[in-house]
Amino acid sequence: MHSMHRHWRRRGPPPFLRWMFAPLIFWAAIALISMLFRTRTLTIVAIAVLALAIGFVLAFRRASSFFRAQDRLRRQLMADVAHELRTPLSILQGRIEGLIDGVYPRDDARMAGLLEETQHLSRLVEDLRTLANAEAGALDLRKELVDPSDLIRDVAGAFDRKIEVDAPDEMPLIDVDPVRIREVLLNLLSNAVRHSEGTITIHAELQPKRLIIRVIDTGNGIPPEELPRIFDRFHKGLDSHGSGLGLAIARTLVVAHGGTIDVASTVRKGTTVTVALPR
Repeated sequence: MHSMHRHWRRRGPPPFLRWMFAPLIFWAAIALISMLFRTRTLTIVAIAVLALAIGFVLAFRRASSFFRAQDRLRRQLMADVAHELRTPLSILQGRIEGLIDGVYPRDDARMAGLLEETQHLSRLVEDLRTLANAEAGALDLRKELVDPSDLIRDVAGAFDRKIEVDAPDEMPLIDVDPVRIREVLLNLLSNAVRHSEGTITIHAELQPKRLIIRVIDTGNGIPPEELPRIFDRFHKGLDSHGSGLGLAIARTLVVAHGGTIDVASTVRKGTTVTVALPR
């Protein structure tokens, strides 16, 4: 008991007790003001002043909580970035040291390997820049009127593997950044190709206010426990070998267009990713 009193003297009562006493203090102050000022006008003014003061305190607490959360996210992002950059940098350093020390022959094959690692680093840095710009509200979208049917067929034709296209031949134009939406679709189809040996279909349909694009595969599917984190930065599945940024970037680009992206999946049956873009 004595130790609890000492704790309260140092730090004050616990937060939940302070919030329990807050309404009592408020109404006690109102009663005191009403006794001091018998006129209704002064009482109303006093109540309004107290209400504004309490509102300011609550808003300040919410703002403080928001900035603390943002600071935690920033620190976590920096830690994730450092972790992801460490591996390719370590590989590069080890191979270059091996070439200098004569451990590895200085042939075209070794140089091609070094070039591949630097290209991986370049892609990772560009992905991080895209995410950072989007979160800062500085993502540059160069919108233009695009035929979604042509865009979808162009993306599907970029793969050596056959991609089934289920879309009308002619569709109304939509106002999007074609480079960014192409990046989204390439990412979704690349994931489907890596994780499915069955049929892959890209389906498009028009709704009154939205264009719906679905990428459907008959692959292994995604475990239910992974689905809530599928769009998190640097989240990787058990058989994933990428940076873990592809789906995070896809969601960022879709949201920047005012759209939504969702995933539905059943293990051993397949996955469907649905993108909805405003018309």
